[in-house]
Amino acid sequence: MKRLHYILKNHRLILHLLLGTGRFGVNNHLWARQESIFGKKGFKKITSILTNYRMMKIRAFSGFIPLNDAIELFPGHAEKHGFKRIESNEKKEVGNE
Repeated sequence: MKRLHYILKNHRLILHLLLGTGRFGVNNHLWARQESIFGKKGFKKITSILTNYRMMKIRAFSGFIPLNDAIELFPGHAEKHGFKRIESNEKKEVGNE
């Protein structure tokens, strides 16, 4: 469920990274003033979709998003490469019983 929510919330950015758009989806906006460094032109956009998907996984686990979110989005990649969830150190308050 979290994966679907993340995809719907960041669909512009995902399309930008997969398709290499020049201005659409940069920083998850409809249109950016400056050209993206990930933008590609012509036939290269279509031929590099698989490579771009692999790079999205690598960026996710390199700190572009929180590690626990990356593990939920790409569980197979996390298991294959030995990534583990980071447990919170927050202590729960014990109620009066």
